[in-house]
Amino acid sequence: MAGSAFISAVSRVGFMSDTVSAESSTATINTSSRKSPSQLTPSQKRLVLVGISLASFMTPFGMSMLNLSLPEIGAEFGVSAYALGWVSTACLFSSVIFLVPMARISDLVGRKKIFLLGMLIATVGAVLEPFSPSFWILILLRISDGLAMACVFSTSLPILSSIYPPSQRGSVFGINVAVVYLGSSMGPVIGGIMTANFGWRSIFILLVPLAILGTLMVYKYLKMEVIEGKGEIFDYKGALLYMITLFFLLLGLSNLPATWAFGSLALGLLILPVFIYYVKNQEFPVMRIRLFLTNKHFARSNFAAFLNYAGTYSVAFFLSLYLQRVLYLPADTAGLILLAQPVLQAVFSPFIGRLSDKMDSRYLSTFGMLLLAAGLFLLSTMTAETPLIYLIFYEVLLGIGFAFFASPNTSTIMNCVGRKDYSSASASLSVMRQSGMVLSMAIAMCAISVFLGSTEMLNSDTVLNFMAAIRTTFYIGTCLCLAGAVLSYLRGPTTRKDEDCEIL
Repeated sequence: MAGSAFISAVSRVGFMSDTVSAESSTATINTSSRKSPSQLTPSQKRLVLVGISLASFMTPFGMSMLNLSLPEIGAEFGVSAYALGWVSTACLFSSVIFLVPMARISDLVGRKKIFLLGMLIATVGAVLEPFSPSFWILILLRISDGLAMACVFSTSLPILSSIYPPSQRGSVFGINVAVVYLGSSMGPVIGGIMTANFGWRSIFILLVPLAILGTLMVYKYLKMEVIEGKGEIFDYKGALLYMITLFFLLLGLSNLPATWAFGSLALGLLILPVFIYYVKNQEFPVMRIRLFLTNKHFARSNFAAFLNYAGTYSVAFFLSLYLQRVLYLPADTAGLILLAQPVLQAVFSPFIGRLSDKMDSRYLSTFGMLLLAAGLFLLSTMTAETPLIYLIFYEVLLGIGFAFFASPNTSTIMNCVGRKDYSSASASLSVMRQSGMVLSMAIAMCAISVFLGSTEMLNSDTVLNFMAAIRTTFYIGTCLCLAGAVLSYLRGPTTRKDEDCEIL
């Protein structure tokens, strides 16, 4: 019973906070020494938001810095462009597999505990990664980063949803999204400067103080603990089925067009209905599949998020290689050029978040997806001679499109479920987001494999084939975003659960 031991150990971690237990639709609070979420002062709520936002900042910040370092990593370890895709994919792969089980464990032992556990793992990983002696040791550490991401992503939105009412969540999620995009915008610049002057290993050092500060703020100011599943049991069989299903699906996707990858993908698709049937019939399932089956706003918004990231995530990967290996720009210059998209996302996201509190968010999300489709289509026309000003304009379209889509879509998902389903809703959104990222990288790696082969290095002799891989990937991304726009619109008018379902 390793799983029981793990849950028991986590539940005893010395994060001394009182427990809020929830059974059925109500919750009881021990208020003898701590405040309930609804009693947190505005100052405490803001500081918790800052701590969670620091955690949210770290992931895109580290990812975007790594994207700028990929050419140097490839040169040091002598790996191909195809293998470099695993620097991002390994982390995403791991996070998707662990997301749902960690979300469920957080319901049983407490969201705050699991959040802090994730931050601890992230801190240790950031300390060890600069000392990676080989490419595959780096990949193993990136897998541990994925576990950390699963712990943080599965608890961040539920914590914020617990301390802020639905009428304020659009603004709160807008701020959180803006911080994510700020990380994406600062990463290329700082990562480029660090890589150019101190080497790629130096970038991990910057993540350590961020992780420590975010951990301390949530530990100190989130003066409560929520245990929604007190008295419930952990669905080990469902968790195992989920992890096996996602493992084979993502392994197959990530290794297309290899022949064996189709077999892995088929096996995952065969196990998927078994998993769905099993969890539908459990009293305490590891994942609440019923949300997808009975709530169209929830289901369509989640699938729209999946299509969003499946269509767009590989953009940073391709543009980093394009700027440095096709245009031969230094890493720091490439970082400045890549700044346009995330800066626009960070600037517009809080405004769009507030707007989504006042109007039907489906129109905002649909418009955002259409802008993304337009930006991807324009990127697909790039050649080795495309003026940089055009590339920057395409990034601007993508940045504004992301801002219009992300926070309204997230707000819709979290507002259309009750408090007891926060963890499941957050985990589902994260699974869709991370799975979309994996699919996006899978499409990119598949295109590279088809046009360059899995062992070819990117150089002047293979530039034309590389550009063909870019065009193909961005054509597919355009179609995915158009499909996402349709889903966003068809989810119907925004609905919200009653405010009193938030009373703890």
